[in-house]
Amino acid sequence: MKKTQFALDLREALGAESAGLWVFFMDKVRVTLPFLMDTAGRPKAEIVQASAIGQAGFSSWSEMIEESPEQGGLGWSVDSWKAWKRAYGVVQAHPYLRDLELTASEINTLSREIQPFPPTPEALEAAKVGRTKKLDAKRGNAVAALQGQLAEAKTAIESLTTQLGRVTADLEGTKNAFTTRDGEYVDLNNKHQQAIGQLKTARERVADLEKDVSQKSETIVNQTAQLARYSKMGWFERLLAVFSPRNQ
Repeated sequence: MKKTQFALDLREALGAESAGLWVFFMDKVRVTLPFLMDTAGRPKAEIVQASAIGQAGFSSWSEMIEESPEQGGLGWSVDSWKAWKRAYGVVQAHPYLRDLELTASEINTLSREIQPFPPTPEALEAAKVGRTKKLDAKRGNAVAALQGQLAEAKTAIESLTTQLGRVTADLEGTKNAFTTRDGEYVDLNNKHQQAIGQLKTARERVADLEKDVSQKSETIVNQTAQLARYSKMGWFERLLAVFSPRNQ
């Protein structure tokens, strides 16, 4: 790969698209490398090798486009080349575009949005005015639609805010009710614990009373048995029984 005057000329035009020099670039490519314009698909290798591309040491136009200037390439991009080639086709079909110094991007945009493409500069200006009006109308419709959506969103927000207020109030009421119920629960639980303590104490007292009653019943039974024995004894036997060690 080597630097050539052809590549130098093309690089000068690459940096001046806004000045309309891109058309000069395409003209030079069309004159020097006509097969890039006239043939569909990949050109034959022998044609490429015999052209300025091969003379610069490259095997394809894409390779020369993307290679750095230091290596004799253009330091450009294949996508940009394709966009320029598309715009150049419009310029060739409508030569008056050469005098308008439009960029390749502008021509591609107009070609895409204005169909069929205007045949004269006057028709192009009229079409551009119509295009601007359509764009303004579209923007106006879009703004109106957005304003409608904004109004709907505002209404929805207000409704949601009201609902949120109700839910918040309900939640606060539920919270207060819970607090009240929680206090009642604590109070009932305390009373329940007190009742359990009282029941335990009562059971202990009942057990003590039952034990005392049992003891007293046993005493009564014993005393009754003694009285029954005494009733069958004479007075001397009773006297002996009273002073008996068993009764001491």
